Amino acid sequence: MEIQLPADFTAEDERAVINYLVGNLLGRRAWQVAFTAYDLLDQAVLVTPEGRYTFRALYLGAVDRQMADDYIRELLALDDVKQESPSLWSGYARQIVAQCRRRGWQQATLPGARILQSYLLYWWGAFARGYAFEVEIFRDLHNSGIVFQAHDLLERQARYSPSDLIVSGMAGDIKTSVYFVQVAAPLQHDFYIVRLFVQGQSHTIAVMLQPLAWDEINGDTVAGTLATIVTQFPNPVRITQGIHELVALDYAEWKERILRLQGAAS
Repeated sequence: MEIQLPADFTAEDERAVINYLVGNLLGRRAWQVAFTAYDLLDQAVLVTPEGRYTFRALYLGAVDRQMADDYIRELLALDDVKQESPSLWSGYARQIVAQCRRRGWQQATLPGARILQSYLLYWWGAFARGYAFEVEIFRDLHNSGIVFQAHDLLERQARYSPSDLIVSGMAGDIKTSVYFVQVAAPLQHDFYIVRLFVQGQSHTIAVMLQPLAWDEINGDTVAGTLATIVTQFPNPVRITQGIHELVALDYAEWKERILRLQGAAS
């Protein structure tokens, strides 16, 4: 077997990927490098006697199709998703490591084996933590009395629907990081419910709205940046990041405003 890495996959990319694998990825810069590196690795190739397989194809075949549906069913059965989900998804991560060993993808004589394992574990972690956060948010919105429509997590195709939820006609997405704001791709949703991290620790949940969606809620804003919004809450904070202009609200404040909006419309 042989692993072929993309030509533009750098030594810095490799360090970030290996540091993630061993739990030593520290600092915003390191995480930004890792985000880009894992995207590049979609096109890395494992060459076997049976054929050539991109890392993305390996993830979809060996991890997503075999584990995702079972994980979602078990996730939805948890009483306390925030507290119980980490042990659930880490149990599946151990299965991935065992599968790498069985298939010979972890052998020391295979250069790049640790990069492949890191890739599989990274994307599994992103999937598992992302859907755990979705379930946490959906349950909280329901308990808060907010009317919304969520995609069906038990249906594979529905999980990949354009939006995670619709609130008062606005299409929303749920994110576990602000990385989507830091890339140049156009934003497709009216609002984003985001878990914010400060110095590596989960700090708060924010909602970031595009200007037209903010107009539905309305109110004065203060100017800020991604780095300052937490200290400026509960004020709505208008930020500009690259091509994106957004208004960030504390999650609890957003819920209060949505409840007033929905109350006025009823």
